[in-house]
Amino acid sequence: MKTSKQQQEKTKIKIIETAINLFILKGFEKTTMREIAREATIGDATIYNYFSTKERIIWGYIELRQIQAIKNINDIADFNNYSLQEKIHIYFETILDGYLPDREFLPIAFKMTHQSFLTHSPDIKAINALFIDQIKLFLIDAIEKQEIPEQPIDTIIPHIILDLYFIVILYWTKDSSDKFNQTTQLIDLILNILMGVLKQGLISKVVDLGSFLFRHHLFTQIDSLFKDNPLNTIRSELGKFVNDK
Repeated sequence: MKTSKQQQEKTKIKIIETAINLFILKGFEKTTMREIAREATIGDATIYNYFSTKERIIWGYIELRQIQAIKNINDIADFNNYSLQEKIHIYFETILDGYLPDREFLPIAFKMTHQSFLTHSPDIKAINALFIDQIKLFLIDAIEKQEIPEQPIDTIIPHIILDLYFIVILYWTKDSSDKFNQTTQLIDLILNILMGVLKQGLISKVVDLGSFLFRHHLFTQIDSLFKDNPLNTIRSELGKFVNDK
């Protein structure tokens, strides 16, 4: 009997959620595809109709959380009336809320996505496209409302915001502050900088800010940001960068 697309989607989600629970409980390396299938109450061979490897389940997990986040922000009343900065901030925090039950596993998932992100692996393109397309909708709306001037939103800017997203995710996985207050402050800080650049139409600074600071500098220095006062460190680095420009 052929299963419906709706049933297939439910099975796919069940596999993903079951796998993540097992990864947290036993570890990624020690969990087998057979264990995932049996815990999800599907056939040992059936799981391969959905995912060929455990790594593919991770991609499915990240994609699922992204889809859920987009649905959740679309369900927010009057969301379209929010400012661009508010939309991006809420989008980031909605994604984090989705990851919260699996937060202890996220560094493993992030390691895979981070490596693929930096090497431009085709595995991450579909997931990135979900994020980038949503950001483009925010930017188009902001331009139509004359909140920011016309700019190349099809290329540079969404990818800079994608860089910011990775920075926020990595920071959040190590944030031990009450209710992740430092992550909230970090989002405010970097979005304030970004919005200043967007409102002035300083595309060349956006390029430099993304390539020099967000990706290459903060990715490599993220561990040191947690020594002493991390937000002060970031403020100092951002201040020096902007002043240099």
